[in-house]
Amino acid sequence: MYTMKSFVTMLAVLSGAAALVTTTGGHNEVRRASISQSIGLVLESSTMVDKETTNLSPFLQEMVDEQRELQMDVGKAMDVLRKDYPYFLKRAPDFSIYHDSIKIKDSTGKAQLSKLSSYKNAFYVMRTMISLIYDTDRSVLQNRMVYDSTRTQIRVSFNAMLVPKLGGRPVHVDGISVYSIDSIIRDGEGKRRDKGGKIVEHKIEKMLVNGNAIQPPYFGVFGFAQGAVPAGALAGAGAWS
Repeated sequence: MYTMKSFVTMLAVLSGAAALVTTTGGHNEVRRASISQSIGLVLESSTMVDKETTNLSPFLQEMVDEQRELQMDVGKAMDVLRKDYPYFLKRAPDFSIYHDSIKIKDSTGKAQLSKLSSYKNAFYVMRTMISLIYDTDRSVLQNRMVYDSTRTQIRVSFNAMLVPKLGGRPVHVDGISVYSIDSIIRDGEGKRRDKGGKIVEHKIEKMLVNGNAIQPPYFGVFGFAQGAVPAGALAGAGAWS
Protein backbone atom coordinates (compact mmCIF):
# COMPACT_ATOMS: atom_id res chain seq x y z
CA MET A 1 0.00 0.00 0.00
CA TYR A 2 1.42 3.36 -1.04
CA THR A 3 1.63 6.46 1.11
CA MET A 4 0.62 9.88 -0.19
CA LYS A 5 4.30 10.86 -0.10
CA SER A 6 5.34 8.04 -2.40
CA PHE A 7 2.43 8.73 -4.74
CA VAL A 8 3.35 12.41 -5.09
CA THR A 9 7.00 11.55 -5.66
CA MET A 10 6.08 9.09 -8.40
CA LEU A 11 4.06 11.77 -10.14
CA ALA A 12 6.98 14.17 -9.95
CA VAL A 13 9.30 11.64 -11.56
CA LEU A 14 6.86 10.46 -14.21
CA SER A 15 5.86 13.95 -15.27
CA GLY A 16 9.47 15.12 -15.54
CA ALA A 17 11.32 17.94 -13.91
CA ALA A 18 9.80 21.40 -13.87
CA ALA A 19 10.75 23.77 -16.67
CA LEU A 20 14.40 24.73 -16.31
CA VAL A 21 15.70 28.08 -17.54
CA THR A 22 19.22 29.31 -18.07
CA THR A 23 20.59 32.42 -19.73
CA THR A 24 24.15 32.79 -20.99
CA GLY A 25 26.25 34.88 -23.32
CA GLY A 26 28.72 37.75 -23.55
CA HIS A 27 29.42 39.82 -20.46
CA ASN A 28 25.82 39.56 -19.24
CA GLU A 29 25.98 35.90 -18.25
CA VAL A 30 23.46 34.87 -15.62
CA ARG A 31 24.11 31.43 -14.23
CA ARG A 32 21.37 29.37 -12.68
CA ALA A 33 21.95 26.20 -10.67
CA SER A 34 23.46 23.44 -12.77
CA ILE A 35 20.83 21.66 -14.83
CA SER A 36 22.18 18.36 -13.63
CA GLN A 37 21.86 19.50 -10.01
CA SER A 38 18.28 20.63 -10.63
CA ILE A 39 17.37 17.29 -12.16
CA GLY A 40 19.20 15.67 -9.26
CA LEU A 41 16.77 17.26 -6.79
CA VAL A 42 13.92 15.35 -8.38
CA LEU A 43 15.88 12.12 -8.39
CA GLU A 44 17.02 12.63 -4.80
CA SER A 45 13.45 13.08 -3.64
CA SER A 46 12.45 9.89 -5.41
CA THR A 47 15.18 7.84 -3.73
CA MET A 48 13.80 8.86 -0.34
CA VAL A 49 10.87 6.57 -0.94
CA ASP A 50 12.65 3.76 -2.78
CA LYS A 51 11.72 1.38 -0.01
CA GLU A 52 8.09 2.35 -0.38
CA THR A 53 8.09 1.75 -4.14
CA THR A 54 9.65 -1.71 -4.01
CA ASN A 55 6.16 -3.14 -4.36
CA LEU A 56 5.67 -1.53 -7.77
CA SER A 57 4.86 -3.89 -10.60
CA PRO A 58 7.76 -4.53 -13.00
CA PHE A 59 6.00 -2.44 -15.66
CA LEU A 60 5.57 0.62 -13.41
CA GLN A 61 9.08 0.26 -11.99
CA GLU A 62 10.49 0.22 -15.52
CA MET A 63 8.55 3.39 -16.33
CA VAL A 64 9.98 5.12 -13.25
CA ASP A 65 13.52 3.99 -14.11
CA GLU A 66 13.19 5.06 -17.75
CA GLN A 67 11.87 8.49 -16.78
CA ARG A 68 14.77 8.90 -14.37
CA GLU A 69 17.25 8.02 -17.15
CA LEU A 70 15.54 10.40 -19.57
CA GLN A 71 15.70 13.32 -17.14
CA MET A 72 19.39 12.69 -16.57
CA ASP A 73 19.96 12.75 -20.33
CA VAL A 74 17.94 15.97 -20.64
CA GLY A 75 20.06 17.52 -17.91
CA LYS A 76 23.24 16.56 -19.74
CA ALA A 77 21.94 17.93 -23.05
CA MET A 78 21.03 21.27 -21.46
CA ASP A 79 24.38 21.53 -19.72
CA VAL A 80 26.20 20.87 -23.00
CA LEU A 81 24.09 23.35 -24.97
CA ARG A 82 24.53 25.97 -22.26
CA LYS A 83 28.31 25.60 -22.50
CA ASP A 84 28.43 25.39 -26.32
CA TYR A 85 26.22 28.30 -27.36
CA PRO A 86 28.44 31.22 -26.24
CA TYR A 87 31.37 29.72 -28.20
CA PHE A 88 29.46 28.52 -31.25
CA LEU A 89 31.17 31.09 -33.50
CA LYS A 90 34.63 29.90 -32.46
CA ARG A 91 34.59 26.16 -31.99
CA ALA A 92 32.73 22.96 -32.80
CA PRO A 93 30.03 21.95 -30.30
CA ASP A 94 29.93 18.71 -28.36
CA PHE A 95 28.12 16.30 -30.69
CA SER A 96 27.81 13.51 -28.10
CA ILE A 97 24.26 14.63 -27.24
CA TYR A 98 22.97 14.20 -30.81
CA HIS A 99 21.51 11.06 -32.36
CA ASP A 100 23.21 9.59 -35.43
CA SER A 101 19.97 10.08 -37.37
CA ILE A 102 19.36 13.67 -36.31
CA LYS A 103 17.32 15.85 -38.68
CA ILE A 104 17.35 19.61 -38.96
CA LYS A 105 14.09 21.22 -40.04
CA ASP A 106 12.88 24.70 -40.89
CA SER A 107 9.72 26.40 -39.65
CA THR A 108 7.61 24.61 -42.28
CA GLY A 109 8.65 21.23 -40.91
CA LYS A 110 10.67 20.41 -44.02
CA ALA A 111 13.93 18.56 -43.35
CA GLN A 112 16.94 20.46 -44.65
CA LEU A 113 19.57 18.02 -43.44
CA SER A 114 19.68 14.53 -41.96
CA LYS A 115 22.34 12.34 -40.37
CA LEU A 116 24.89 13.49 -37.82
CA SER A 117 27.72 13.63 -40.38
CA SER A 118 25.78 16.17 -42.49
CA TYR A 119 24.88 18.12 -39.36
CA LYS A 120 28.55 18.39 -38.39
CA ASN A 121 29.58 19.46 -41.89
CA ALA A 122 26.86 22.11 -42.09
CA PHE A 123 27.93 23.82 -38.90
CA TYR A 124 31.59 23.58 -39.84
CA VAL A 125 30.91 25.37 -43.11
CA MET A 126 28.76 27.95 -41.33
CA ARG A 127 31.45 28.76 -38.78
CA THR A 128 34.10 28.93 -41.49
CA MET A 129 32.13 31.37 -43.63
CA ILE A 130 31.23 33.54 -40.63
CA SER A 131 34.88 33.69 -39.54
CA LEU A 132 35.92 34.91 -43.00
CA ILE A 133 33.61 37.93 -42.81
CA TYR A 134 33.22 38.67 -39.12
CA ASP A 135 35.52 39.18 -36.17
CA THR A 136 34.54 36.25 -33.93
CA ASP A 137 36.55 37.64 -31.00
CA ARG A 138 34.43 40.79 -30.92
CA SER A 139 31.17 39.14 -31.92
CA VAL A 140 28.80 37.91 -29.20
CA LEU A 141 26.22 35.14 -29.06
CA GLN A 142 23.62 35.18 -26.28
CA ASN A 143 20.85 32.69 -25.58
CA ARG A 144 17.96 31.85 -23.30
CA MET A 145 17.08 28.22 -22.74
CA VAL A 146 13.83 26.58 -21.56
CA TYR A 147 12.94 22.92 -21.16
CA ASP A 148 9.41 21.87 -22.13
CA SER A 149 8.85 18.64 -20.20
CA THR A 150 5.48 17.93 -21.83
CA ARG A 151 7.07 17.73 -25.28
CA THR A 152 10.54 16.67 -24.17
CA GLN A 153 11.97 19.65 -26.03
CA ILE A 154 14.68 22.20 -25.29
CA ARG A 155 13.85 25.65 -26.69
CA VAL A 156 16.68 28.11 -27.25
CA SER A 157 16.14 31.71 -28.28
CA PHE A 158 19.41 33.24 -29.44
CA ASN A 159 20.82 36.59 -30.50
CA ALA A 160 24.13 37.01 -32.29
CA MET A 161 25.86 40.34 -32.78
CA LEU A 162 28.33 39.87 -35.63
CA VAL A 163 31.04 42.51 -36.01
CA PRO A 164 32.36 42.87 -39.60
CA LYS A 165 36.14 42.59 -39.98
CA LEU A 166 36.24 45.45 -42.48
CA GLY A 167 34.20 47.83 -40.36
CA GLY A 168 30.60 48.91 -40.57
CA ARG A 169 27.59 48.36 -38.38
CA PRO A 170 27.22 45.05 -36.51
CA VAL A 171 24.76 42.52 -37.85
CA HIS A 172 22.15 41.17 -35.44
CA VAL A 173 20.83 37.66 -36.04
CA ASP A 174 17.92 36.45 -33.89
CA GLY A 175 16.27 33.07 -33.94
CA ILE A 176 14.64 30.21 -32.07
CA SER A 177 15.93 26.65 -32.13
CA VAL A 178 13.94 23.71 -30.77
CA TYR A 179 15.76 20.50 -29.88
CA SER A 180 13.61 17.38 -29.57
CA ILE A 181 14.89 14.50 -27.44
CA ASP A 182 13.82 10.93 -28.13
CA SER A 183 12.45 8.71 -25.41
CA ILE A 184 13.07 4.97 -25.09
CA ILE A 185 12.62 3.31 -28.46
CA ARG A 186 11.01 -0.13 -28.48
CA ASP A 187 10.42 -2.82 -31.06
CA GLY A 188 7.07 -4.35 -31.96
CA GLU A 189 7.17 -6.62 -28.91
CA GLY A 190 7.77 -3.76 -26.52
CA LYS A 191 11.43 -4.57 -25.89
CA ARG A 192 13.98 -1.77 -25.67
CA ARG A 193 15.68 -1.23 -29.02
CA ASP A 194 17.40 2.11 -28.36
CA LYS A 195 18.41 3.72 -25.08
CA GLY A 196 17.03 7.09 -26.16
CA GLY A 197 17.95 10.38 -24.51
CA LYS A 198 19.59 11.88 -27.60
CA ILE A 199 18.59 14.93 -29.64
CA VAL A 200 16.88 13.57 -32.75
CA GLU A 201 15.60 16.82 -34.26
CA HIS A 202 16.81 20.41 -34.42
CA LYS A 203 14.09 22.71 -35.71
CA ILE A 204 14.71 26.37 -36.48
CA GLU A 205 11.37 28.05 -35.88
CA LYS A 206 12.40 31.49 -37.10
CA MET A 207 15.39 33.62 -38.00
CA LEU A 208 15.75 37.37 -38.39
CA VAL A 209 18.66 39.48 -39.61
CA ASN A 210 18.57 43.05 -38.31
CA GLY A 211 14.86 42.59 -37.65
CA ASN A 212 14.10 41.30 -41.15
CA ALA A 213 12.59 37.81 -41.32
CA ILE A 214 14.59 35.27 -43.31
CA GLN A 215 12.62 32.66 -45.21
CA PRO A 216 13.64 28.97 -45.34
CA PRO A 217 15.99 27.40 -46.18
CA TYR A 218 17.74 29.20 -43.34
CA PHE A 219 21.08 27.62 -44.12
CA GLY A 220 20.85 29.34 -47.48
CA VAL A 221 21.77 32.54 -45.70
CA PHE A 222 25.26 31.10 -45.38
CA GLY A 223 25.34 29.84 -48.93
CA PHE A 224 25.53 26.05 -48.73
CA ALA A 225 21.97 24.78 -49.18
CA GLN A 226 20.18 24.09 -52.42
CA GLY A 227 18.32 27.14 -53.56
CA ALA A 228 20.44 29.27 -51.27
CA VAL A 229 20.85 32.98 -51.58
CA PRO A 230 24.38 34.13 -52.47
CA ALA A 231 27.08 33.16 -49.99
CA GLY A 232 27.81 36.79 -49.20
CA ALA A 233 24.24 37.54 -48.11
CA LEU A 234 25.21 38.40 -44.57
CA ALA A 235 28.24 40.36 -45.68
CA GLY A 236 26.03 43.23 -46.75
CA ALA A 237 23.49 42.76 -44.02
CA GLY A 238 25.02 45.53 -41.99
CA ALA A 239 23.67 47.99 -44.54
CA TRP A 240 20.08 46.81 -44.01
CA SER A 241 17.70 49.15 -42.27
